[in-house]
Amino acid sequence: MRNKKTIGEALVFLAVSFYVWVGIPFFLFVTIMSFRMANDVYYRAVRDRDLLYANLSLAALVIPLTWCILSYINKRQRLAKILSVIKSDESYDPAPDNEIREMHSSAYFGIDPKRGTMLYIRLFNKKEIDIFGFNVSNWRQCELTGTNKLRLYLNSTEVPFIDIQNNNAWLLYEKLCVMRNQHYHYPYHFPGYVEDSTKHLSKKMGFKMLPC
Repeated sequence: MRNKKTIGEALVFLAVSFYVWVGIPFFLFVTIMSFRMANDVYYRAVRDRDLLYANLSLAALVIPLTWCILSYINKRQRLAKILSVIKSDESYDPAPDNEIREMHSSAYFGIDPKRGTMLYIRLFNKKEIDIFGFNVSNWRQCELTGTNKLRLYLNSTEVPFIDIQNNNAWLLYEKLCVMRNQHYHYPYHFPGYVEDSTKHLSKKMGFKMLPC
């Protein structure tokens, strides 16, 4: 399941990257040139054709961009709803600089150095989601690739590791290394609390947890 989703995400990323770097400049150029030609007396004989090209190119710009903006807002709202249920003064309440999100906002990772807890969320689609809660003892190790990719190795055969990319990943990596050597007192089992909370959330929000 996760491998298929990862391949799908990679294909979507390539398609979006191609559209951003090639599609947007191309359609913008066609739109501007077609409107200019439609209003030029020398091209009046083909004015209807130029207006058609201009409108089609404009639609190719506006529709995908609108979809991306609405999708981004929707993901932010879903993440906010999940976090509002899990965050609490007792177990997990990180400062804003201890939370990171991927650029397209489908993944979240936060750490609470004061309470010794961590939370990872990834939205695969509207119906499938990963949510993991951690304390300092239920993960194996972490590593940093470059300055922006954080990988956390888990005690799970289904999900041996999780990744998240963000420009501040290096900062959370350094804090995780410090947290690993601290001694925390947990009023209750935070991973179990996250699991129970997400079961209630899944019924309310209509998603299913991927097996882990």
